[in-house]
Amino acid sequence: MERRTHDSSQVDNPVASERCTIVVTPRDIFSTTAECLESIFKNTPEPFDLIVVMGGAPESVKQMLQTRYGHKARLIFKPEFLNGSQLRNIGLRETKTRLAVCLDTNVFVRPNWLTPLIRCQVETGASEVVPLCVDQANAIHTAGNDLFITYRNGEAIAKMELRCVGQQVHERTNLRRSEIDFGEVHCQLLVVDAALQVGFYDERLREGIEMDSGLTLTKAGYKMMAEPDSVVCLYYPIRLKHAMDVLLYRWKWDIPEIMANFDYLKAKWNIDLGTGGGFKTYLVRVNARVGLLTQIWPSAVCVVLDRAILYALDSIRAPFRKIAWIMLAWRTGYYQVASRENGASGGRQLAKGTAQHEA
Repeated sequence: MERRTHDSSQVDNPVASERCTIVVTPRDIFSTTAECLESIFKNTPEPFDLIVVMGGAPESVKQMLQTRYGHKARLIFKPEFLNGSQLRNIGLRETKTRLAVCLDTNVFVRPNWLTPLIRCQVETGASEVVPLCVDQANAIHTAGNDLFITYRNGEAIAKMELRCVGQQVHERTNLRRSEIDFGEVHCQLLVVDAALQVGFYDERLREGIEMDSGLTLTKAGYKMMAEPDSVVCLYYPIRLKHAMDVLLYRWKWDIPEIMANFDYLKAKWNIDLGTGGGFKTYLVRVNARVGLLTQIWPSAVCVVLDRAILYALDSIRAPFRKIAWIMLAWRTGYYQVASRENGASGGRQLAKGTAQHEA
């Protein structure tokens, strides 16, 4: 497929003027789609094309998208659930620009997010560039990813490492552009032809996509970069808030299917890509975002009841956790140190007042 190379309508800033396609697909929830798209329109002054690809979307979501964005985006609907690789490949094959960003519907872009990604690609020649990804509390989800590999009895065992995970971000950081082993699927800038030629998105996978795609690019000799000057926000609720998300979410995180994915990856790469170390327990926790009542009877009523039960249980447990913390802090000397610090602070204030008075 012949693609545009550069749209140079703004000669003073050729990087910002290169038109890019944004491909938006659901990873596991539909309900945040409008907020995701609004963040794109609000925070992307650069020229872009928009393609939204969905499989098995509820009629309410399809109607909303057609009404609000039918004149702004190419909307592609498929009748059945499709995994992220299938959805993204549909979007990439419809892309007419050199570059495309694949973005999940539960990711909200921040101001000045796109140009740094394009600039990084142009300056480094990378085939994939990913941003700094934070949560709604501005704690880092990942600042780039490494793949740690060790060997046991000759067998390669790998574990994904998320850089700076959990660190709080304020006005700025000392993070710098750097090479990575793979990028999280939440937001990825890609050179479209390279991604399609090497099979960047393996359509057999619901999960493990990011590690597989990283290994694919590495094998092909392509570079991957993290660009922290670009920031996006990843949203995940403790409990699902909308009944429309339940069926897709449970389909996406079906444990037997995901474990079969990792068996396939092990055969493909001759590497165990992280199915040990409590991985199945992690998958149970992920599935717990759908409350028990909602799992039995997916409905708006059960979603509300499950969230209310969670809130009630947290309210009951909170005082006991606080009492346990206070007892532990007392036994280990926390309050002694706090008392000394308060005393020292009071002494400094007194000395400062005396000095001012003498002056």
